[in-house]
Amino acid sequence: MRNRFTITISDVHGSKSYTFSQLIRKFFLLFILFILLLFASSSVAIWWLNKEKINIENKMVLAKLEQVEILEKNQDALFKLKDENNNIQSDLSSKLEQINFLDQTLKGLEELIDVEYNENLTVHDRIKLVQISTLGKKIMLKDIPSGRPVKTFKGVSSSYGQRTNPVTRKEEFHKGIDYRGKKGDGVITTANGVVEYAGFHTKSGYGNLIIVSHNYGFKTFYGHMSKLRVKTGQAVSKGQRIGDIGSTGMSSGNHLHYEVTFVQRKIDPTLFVGWNLTNYNQIFKIIKGVPWGSLSQKVQKRVQMVEKQLLLRDVK
Repeated sequence: MRNRFTITISDVHGSKSYTFSQLIRKFFLLFILFILLLFASSSVAIWWLNKEKINIENKMVLAKLEQVEILEKNQDALFKLKDENNNIQSDLSSKLEQINFLDQTLKGLEELIDVEYNENLTVHDRIKLVQISTLGKKIMLKDIPSGRPVKTFKGVSSSYGQRTNPVTRKEEFHKGIDYRGKKGDGVITTANGVVEYAGFHTKSGYGNLIIVSHNYGFKTFYGHMSKLRVKTGQAVSKGQRIGDIGSTGMSSGNHLHYEVTFVQRKIDPTLFVGWNLTNYNQIFKIIKGVPWGSLSQKVQKRVQMVEKQLLLRDVK
């Protein structure tokens, strides 16, 4: 009986005894111990898993917070990019409008100075061509009389051509234009040149007279002035004040007598008064007896010299 053990179970109906071997007892105890160990390990595993769950949840919360922060930063960056894009688009539209405006302006200048539009040329080359073409015309307009000889225009009292002389009351050919004005009003030269004569001219009846000699054989006369502001031999520029309106010499009142000559031949000044870039070629057709072709060639050579200087400057 040493290797066996008995278990007695009692109740209201009585008691029952069960006899088992010691091996079963050991097995039972081992089973109980296994259950206890399993429970303990399960508890530990549950505790560890629960802790890991909490850690994972905390990490997920932190990850979500970081994600939200990143999204907010990206959203701010996106808004900035949109603003920058809108600004760039606005600047681009403004630049395109300016380019279109400049292109239309350039086309207008090309039409004005009779430069043929060439779509194969760059804007830089077109501008250079306009500059060179304009330069030649500006040289002509500065060296050959153009525009009015008075600083303030107050009308014309007598035009070029046949008229009754207001002093002698005789029919005669008026060789110039008489500009109205009061004593002291400014008289300006109509082209670059050199003062050939400045003084009181008794023979012509023009009183205080200035004669300016210009390039290519042209001269201008300014008579009846009250005051002379330049001297003989002095170089003058287009638009420079050379004297004051007056009534000296054979005159019936304050005015300026203005004449234009080409190689000692009188020409109607009216045609030169309205000469400018807009109607540049018109004068060549109207005024006969002036070798406009050779004059233009002379000016063109000057322009070519300037063009060479510009090319040399660009090369440097």
